[in-house]
Amino acid sequence: MSPAHRKTRRSIWVWLISVFYLGFGVSGLMTVAMVLILLHRGGAGPEEVNSMKTLLQASLWGVLPAANIAGAVSLFLMRRIAFPIFTGLLIARLTLPAVLGANPAPGFSGTTTDMIGGYVLGYGILIAVCIYIYRLRQTGMLR
Repeated sequence: MSPAHRKTRRSIWVWLISVFYLGFGVSGLMTVAMVLILLHRGGAGPEEVNSMKTLLQASLWGVLPAANIAGAVSLFLMRRIAFPIFTGLLIARLTLPAVLGANPAPGFSGTTTDMIGGYVLGYGILIAVCIYIYRLRQTGMLR
């Protein structure tokens, strides 16, 4: 079998990361669709409308969930583009609260400690994923 046609076995981490971010992206797009439908149909109070608009802004109107799907698919297919996609997601998630000047988690009703713990966990996972994909890229596993 030629090197161009050899099969590369995907590690369990590639599977887990791909499935997680694919599910995360699909649920995000479904949420954006639901919010757009609710806003179009009306019937929501002013506070609910503001919360829904903040949610749309926090997802960049569906761009971030779509990037999650693109990153998951590109990682599963072992493409080099996975690293820039996930790095872009990290940069977007870090800069979005400063740019929007709003609560990046609209409707969150937990304590500040819970919110900080969630952010640390979320950013930690995304940073670990970026490092993992970078190492895959450096070892030539991504094509």
